[in-house]
Amino acid sequence: MKNFKIAVIGGGAAGFFSAVNIAEKAKAQGLPVHVSLFEAAPTPLRKVAISGGGRCNVTHACFEPSRLVEYYPRGNRELRSLFARFQPKDTITWFKARGLWLKTEADGRLFPISDSSSDVIAALMLSARKGGVHLHSNARVYSITYTKNEAPSPLPLQEGGDNVTSGGQFEITLASGDSERFNACILATGYSPPGWTMAKNLGHTVLPPVPSLFPFTVKAPLLEELQGISVEKVSGRLLSPTGQKISSVEEGAMLITHTGLSGPLIYRLSARAARELAEHHYKAELILDLLPELSVEEVHRKLEQCFKEESNLKKVINTRFEPFSHRLWLALCKAAEIDLEQRADSVPLKNLRRLAEQGIKRLSLPVTGKSPSKEEFVSCGGVSRKEVDFKTMESRKVPNLYFAGEILDIDGLTGGFNFQACWSGGWVVSETVINKLNILIIKSKK
Repeated sequence: MKNFKIAVIGGGAAGFFSAVNIAEKAKAQGLPVHVSLFEAAPTPLRKVAISGGGRCNVTHACFEPSRLVEYYPRGNRELRSLFARFQPKDTITWFKARGLWLKTEADGRLFPISDSSSDVIAALMLSARKGGVHLHSNARVYSITYTKNEAPSPLPLQEGGDNVTSGGQFEITLASGDSERFNACILATGYSPPGWTMAKNLGHTVLPPVPSLFPFTVKAPLLEELQGISVEKVSGRLLSPTGQKISSVEEGAMLITHTGLSGPLIYRLSARAARELAEHHYKAELILDLLPELSVEEVHRKLEQCFKEESNLKKVINTRFEPFSHRLWLALCKAAEIDLEQRADSVPLKNLRRLAEQGIKRLSLPVTGKSPSKEEFVSCGGVSRKEVDFKTMESRKVPNLYFAGEILDIDGLTGGFNFQACWSGGWVVSETVINKLNILIIKSKK
């Protein structure tokens, strides 16, 4: 049997991982495979290079697939089968086998011990060279066409599975005008309109993409002069401009910025309500609980203790209230119409009640837009999950066409989850391709 030619479109995490694992497995088994990876940019793995501030958050220390899928606002049901076959433990083992050791930080994120994304790239590039991947940089794919064989020869891969065929070819045409034919094609172009266009031209539905991880623009007197202050544990939810719930309650740290709010909590909320926020033109009401572990009554009692029992005739401006920074504490007092120059033990109970109920336990802030994010760009939307078999990552419409990574309508929260979906998808693609090829070789010998 001649070389089975495979085209991988996109040199990001998903495409590169697909190509490397196909090439490695084929070489180990002596299979006749030729893997060509086409990347439009001068160098591959650009998002890997810049992610995590140049450190690369490779994955997350969540090793139970049923828990891991909870970090994906879209695709959690489909991803369970992927993570059952390749999850963060496998990612750690894969990189370790190639000389890259990862470390776990307190919040569960995993980074290379060197804190350098260049070491992640080096491990992937070395594996690609050893496996024999043919890397084509500055090679923008212009179009993909699929032609069926007139008389394909189906062979069941597994009971209830798709048919394996040697029929059909993909013709890949580059922007340069060069073209080549392949037996299989993997689309892993990430957040890329050209990639979605190619998927559409091959008969797939693409859900309109919208941003999924971003800070909020919030203009409120309370936040003025509080830039740089963070609160370690806050819970929050989003309401539409008409008061309808558009997100579940999320919890995490929050950072006050010069344009509004950022941090893990805000990214989680923006991801959960990505499409709803887009529909409302990024206008919403943000409801925050600054002390989620305490009830309103417990907060009220704690405030009374702060203002009266421990005041020692101090002015409000000199009081402290854990766990808030002093600047945030005074801003909350002012918002509750408490005179900072009055004695703490003379503050009316109604003001304390307002501070507890409206300032701490149910702080309402207007979201007026989304701020530019320094995080890697993640989108909600892409190729419809219904048109992909997640047991194989193969298209349900076109045989031997596969998808991996952010080209799909799948996205995760911050913390290494989006990369893990790329690694898992790429691994399953490689398993499927190699299994199919083995069956074709067995059949050709009969």
